[in-house]
Amino acid sequence: MKVSSFKWLFGRNSEFWPTNMKTGMWAWVGHRLTGLVLVAYVFLHLAFISTASIGEGGSSFDALMETTSKPLFVAMDFLLVIVVIYHAMNGFRVVLFDLGVGIRRQKLVFLAAMAVSAVLIVGGLLAIWHLVFPNGGA
Repeated sequence: MKVSSFKWLFGRNSEFWPTNMKTGMWAWVGHRLTGLVLVAYVFLHLAFISTASIGEGGSSFDALMETTSKPLFVAMDFLLVIVVIYHAMNGFRVVLFDLGVGIRRQKLVFLAAMAVSAVLIVGGLLAIWHLVFPNGGA
């Protein structure tokens, strides 16, 4: 079977070609990807915490906390805030559709949810920034 016989699925005229996907499909893809990221995060988080808790006298836990306070991990926390807020707001949008609210205005509801997400993301990032850098980062 030739690859060209799957043009209906992968070709430029396919509904799965990225430029042909509508807003709802992009929202669906984003929701699934952020869901996978959150599942992976939960398992990694539980593995790290349980491994660090096994050490004697809490020394391995203290070492883990010191490692996670480094800039790379703080940046990953920033990304986690973005993923959680997007996933939550998109999930809220889906719940609204399940309740019959906004079904005929899906693009508008998506844009409104993303606007609220942007405000929450900025607020969350500022909160984390002030927790990590109490003196304003200077």
